[in-house]
Amino acid sequence: MTTVCAAVLAAAAAHAAQPAAWDNLDQSRHLAGRMTSPGYMRGKVVLIDRRDYGVRSCVDAARRMEETWRAFKPKQFVLLGSHSGEAGAEKIARIAKGLSLTYPIYAQAWLASGNGEGAPAVADGTVCVVDCTGKVLYMGRDDRQAVSVVANALMAMRSPQTVKQWRHYIDFEIDVLPGRALNRITEFRKAFPKDAKDYDVAWKQLSSNDDIRRVAKLEALTLQAKDYDFKDKSARRLDPKKVKLAADAFADLKESRNEAVVQEAKNCIADLTWALAELEGGKGRKKK
Repeated sequence: MTTVCAAVLAAAAAHAAQPAAWDNLDQSRHLAGRMTSPGYMRGKVVLIDRRDYGVRSCVDAARRMEETWRAFKPKQFVLLGSHSGEAGAEKIARIAKGLSLTYPIYAQAWLASGNGEGAPAVADGTVCVVDCTGKVLYMGRDDRQAVSVVANALMAMRSPQTVKQWRHYIDFEIDVLPGRALNRITEFRKAFPKDAKDYDVAWKQLSSNDDIRRVAKLEALTLQAKDYDFKDKSARRLDPKKVKLAADAFADLKESRNEAVVQEAKNCIADLTWALAELEGGKGRKKK
């Protein structure tokens, strides 16, 4: 396990400025739960849970994973179940339904090795946490520890405390999530004006592009919607009609000539669709 972890960490470090590469996330490998894609997982903290979902011994762990999914899915988070057994899609779908599992479960999904040879072999029961820039933060068998790592990663991602943390996210986001990068640099310029001077050129380039300015607004709206407390009815201030109108207003960004803007807009609109379904009490919830 130590060798595998070191190999994945080395691959992640070598490609720190690129989105994480994933194996077996095509539609034919989808077994149960929400559908996802490599593009949708871009810029999110990902927890991968590899096990044989067809055996009884995984029931308790799968239920803990579902609790984790429900707790963190309003954030920039994806839980990915990776089925490693022989059971086919129909059986896994029945099991998932019986256990009320709603997170994405794919056959043999994992991080690509980074050298074109596919994912490294890992044992069943292994969980892995990948931060929003593709860096492996944890790999092991303690899913409770992995959940703690996820919580810390989401907190650091939302509220960077140090200049180094700010740079870690900005350097990744500039090419991959330009709207989020524009918002991040704008905040960084206020928090650390001297250090932020290194990003003056990038900020001018991003802020001068109409599509990027618009997707930055869409990112801000999406963050507001996903941070909303859907359980607190007394504090409800988010209007479903306004959320839908906003999603429709930015839909044309999915046709932008900037491929990064296209993917970012798709991700944001998918998240707004989820938020809208939550506001409406789960009616008409759509899968990605």
